[in-house]
Amino acid sequence: MDIAPLIRIVDARERTFDWPAIAEGWGAVPPEDYVQFMRDIGPGELGDYLSIMAPTADLDAMRGVDAETLGDHLASSAATADLGDVGVFDMAIETQDAQQTWETGMIPRKARLANTELRLLCSAVSNDANQYCWDLADDSRPIVVFDRGFLEWNAYDLSFTDFLAGMIQDSIPNYTGDRIASHLGWEVPVTYKVHQNDRW
Repeated sequence: MDIAPLIRIVDARERTFDWPAIAEGWGAVPPEDYVQFMRDIGPGELGDYLSIMAPTADLDAMRGVDAETLGDHLASSAATADLGDVGVFDMAIETQDAQQTWETGMIPRKARLANTELRLLCSAVSNDANQYCWDLADDSRPIVVFDRGFLEWNAYDLSFTDFLAGMIQDSIPNYTGDRIASHLGWEVPVTYKVHQNDRW
């Protein structure tokens, strides 16, 4: 879906990424609409709520870090906790955090997620710490959401841009979380602030 009519881009700047290296690091081909979004628009913050992170090939940057250390890092005033300027290192941190949370098995897994094992990659995080991921083990790349408010996992068979459009328009089928656009009073076009610095 062409999301451009739904957003008003602020501080646009040209950005390039090494997509072959990213695909190798992920062990999976990035969703085409995400690649296009990064090429045309870039990482940034949607409606002062959702930070869409820059891609990184180095998902192992935080692998093996224990949950307590990871939690301290996320809760600190370090750059990675600054949702106003999320960068490449944050994808590794949020991915590791999401995977660890999933593997504890303590959070309810809705519907088809009940008896599955996922390989998560977190592409976006909200200012109330919800995580929006892909399951890299599933070639269809469903959007997998960890909702910290409702304390549950859900999956949605939507592309990256279709999911964003659904958030903006409150039109995600069977969405169980807060209706973000209504809750925040979004009006189309929603402001999208492009991040000006990548964090390493």
